[in-house]
Amino acid sequence: MADQTPPALSLTRRSLLFGVATAAAAASLPATSCAAAQAQPAADSPMPLRFDASGRFKIIQFNDTQDNHLTDHRTIEFMERVLDAEKPGFALINGDVIDGGPTTPEQVYQAVKNVVLPMESRAIPWAITFGNHDEDSIEEHGTGVTEAHIAEFVRTYKYNLNPPAGDRPFGHSDAHLLIASAHDAARASYSVWLVDSGNSMPEDFQEAAGEDVPHYDYIRPAQIDWYLGRSRAAEARFGAPVPGLMFFHIPTYEHRDMWFGGPAKTSGIDHNAAARKHNIDGVKHEDVYYGAFNSGIYAAVRDRGDVQGIYCGHDHINSFYGDYYGVELGYCPGTGFAPYGLRDGTRDQHTLRGARVFELNENTERVYESTRLIFAKDLGADMAPAKQPIDAPAPLPDYVTLPSATPTPVPAEGSSLSSNALSSLS
Repeated sequence: MADQTPPALSLTRRSLLFGVATAAAAASLPATSCAAAQAQPAADSPMPLRFDASGRFKIIQFNDTQDNHLTDHRTIEFMERVLDAEKPGFALINGDVIDGGPTTPEQVYQAVKNVVLPMESRAIPWAITFGNHDEDSIEEHGTGVTEAHIAEFVRTYKYNLNPPAGDRPFGHSDAHLLIASAHDAARASYSVWLVDSGNSMPEDFQEAAGEDVPHYDYIRPAQIDWYLGRSRAAEARFGAPVPGLMFFHIPTYEHRDMWFGGPAKTSGIDHNAAARKHNIDGVKHEDVYYGAFNSGIYAAVRDRGDVQGIYCGHDHINSFYGDYYGVELGYCPGTGFAPYGLRDGTRDQHTLRGARVFELNENTERVYESTRLIFAKDLGADMAPAKQPIDAPAPLPDYVTLPSATPTPVPAEGSSLSSNALSSLS
């Protein structure tokens, strides 16, 4: 979720935890280990997915389900209707899976479970990426549940495809998933790239930057190295570049540049020209809330030439996509009915709740054929603006286990943190 007002500039527990976790990781690992954890060889990239007998494959992108353990029932029902209608080969929730509402570790896992069960109960392979709100319960309620804990939790589901998060301080949802050919199970016809675009910059940075620099995190150089390494190794493994789509939560600078036709342009006239030039379709109802620094992921993807599109979320009421010099850039609008929407408090609030569908056909030269949006309003969802929470979360599947390491509780806002307590929050 994109914050619609600048974050507070005080030193909060979140910035303290960020600094402690990063320092602890740096102190306990060799100097090159974070980069090494990212730059794993691509030869072992798994092929857990496969085109069907006709050579087709469908991907569903959900975004910003973003709720607590009493998820709005319309979010769950919309996801179920989309999955039942489309029958995808893979589905993902692309960041901000939950919000900061859970008050206990158990409630965090229940909140996640509510929105992954639509895929899991239908035996649809699925994964998540992390957004900027998935750890908010640490700051807001002291749950102690980190992205690494959530990654460990979702990996116990039968149909989850998230790899181990590792002990690095970032990139907890990075994954390279290959889709095997219908005609040859040993050959990959397409790639799905999942990237963790980070959370928010530490509060001391935000205070120093003020409003001159965005406060959201950015994809790190080690993650780009990881992508390039795996991309090149996949080419060596299969004898040609493997085309693919890339998903992460926080949009790139180039998403905004495309809308206006270049980084120095800002006017409606500029957009009208850009819409024709880049074949832009969809709406932009808020700004593009990109990260603190331009990470270079778009440039890396464009130069490498194998990723055909980068799709994000974060800005709930943007839905546009277009072709920006050979790389499709686009959004899935917010799927969840709990966070902000269009003109909150009115009957318009939920009109952009949606999911994005991607159609692949390995019998074509490009493989990637098309994308389209499905809106909850068109599937009969109740458009009343007030939240409609479920009565109680469903029980966990009996084969799902909670993380082995119990999250360390964090003191409530305003209480002091001892140095010993801080050292344990790594």
